[in-house]
Amino acid sequence: MDQVQPSSELERQRFAAVGRALADPKRLCVLECLARGEQSVGDLSAQVGCQVPNMSQHLAVLRSAGLVTSRREGTTIYYRLADPRVLEAYQLIQTFAR
Repeated sequence: MDQVQPSSELERQRFAAVGRALADPKRLCVLECLARGEQSVGDLSAQVGCQVPNMSQHLAVLRSAGLVTSRREGTTIYYRLADPRVLEAYQLIQTFAR
């Protein structure tokens, strides 16, 4: 069995932030939507079923944890997964939870 590499307190805080970002059903739904590709806040809001201001809050949490990135085109902000491994982590969570 592989040994867990020791980490600093700062790193553990960062790991916990990622865990908190993944600990919300709506944010997991956002990840599922973004697995299909880049999408606007409005599109994500409609698909996930929450108001745009709430979606913006969820996206801010995911962005702060480094799970998604964004770009602006005019007045529209588009989001995408920051790294394909985000989906791998989500799939691992699904495996444990099933």
